[in-house]
Amino acid sequence: MEENNVQNIIIGDRQALVIPAFGKSPALSFDMSNIREAEKRIIEAKTVNPSTYAELEYVFNSSYRDLKRYLSAIGYQISLAEKAMEEAKADVILDKYPEFMKDRHKSQDNADMRKGFLMRDSAYLLALDRYNQLQAINSNFDGKIKVMENVCRYMRKSMDLILRSGLSNNNLYVTSAKK
Repeated sequence: MEENNVQNIIIGDRQALVIPAFGKSPALSFDMSNIREAEKRIIEAKTVNPSTYAELEYVFNSSYRDLKRYLSAIGYQISLAEKAMEEAKADVILDKYPEFMKDRHKSQDNADMRKGFLMRDSAYLLALDRYNQLQAINSNFDGKIKVMENVCRYMRKSMDLILRSGLSNNNLYVTSAKK
């Protein structure tokens, strides 16, 4: 069985997540630079002010757009992996399993037996591994999208409070009353 690992490649200041080719699907390469930049700058959202808001909003929105684009590509790859699993399953159940069951009694034919026989097929296992790998990446990216959405929502609310308070940049962080 071939090894099918996701790789995180760093070239200079660019970071890429590379998912190897599978079947007829080419290798996928996702530029993670914007996402890593946004993750590094999340703490800055805590102290957002009118002078930093626009830049932070841009960083988080570009990360969000990249994540959404990558999520759709991964969704397509998940459907291809499911198709590969079903094709491998059909090959095993229709071609190899009847020969296996020729020498056995009909009462031994059950779902557990078919599943056990299927789990010995290398093509099915490769497709299953690819599917699980893509599901994990999908879940990871989906969580990152939610974080970006929440950070932007928090910053918008903070800016709204600042603008409604009427405070200018000079006395924005004054915590005691003037004497």
